[in-house]
Amino acid sequence: MMSRFDFPKSSPKLFEAMLGLAGKLDDNPRIPRALRDLVECRVSQINGCSHCLRMHAKSHADHGGDAIKITMLAVWRAAKGYDEAERAALDWAECLTEAVDQDRISQSYRNLVDHFEADAISELTCIISTMNAWNRLGIAQHELA
Repeated sequence: MMSRFDFPKSSPKLFEAMLGLAGKLDDNPRIPRALRDLVECRVSQINGCSHCLRMHAKSHADHGGDAIKITMLAVWRAAKGYDEAERAALDWAECLTEAVDQDRISQSYRNLVDHFEADAISELTCIISTMNAWNRLGIAQHELA
């Protein structure tokens, strides 16, 4: 894979800030790690970022996550095995990543509050936003050889 530019070298302070944000999410886990990895994988699927998808699928396995959930993630709405909180989080992730339908986003949020407290919703939203940023940086940097 060829790189269009090297973000860490080109913008080291911004790269460190991104890593710092990821570290803060690790330090303040209101969202269980397995769920965080599911959400990060789903966002990466939507964005077409294979590097991040591979990395977070491995993290999911390393943290004891169910491999079937990763395998079925692209069709999670039709798949068995996801609990209601996971479904609410995945729907929220899709809504914020696609960001095209305000009514759908509002409905997704109303469902989310049935499963998560405000601080967990805030953290989940930051996880989704951060993953979208990492995906876009990765996509911008790399082109296929």
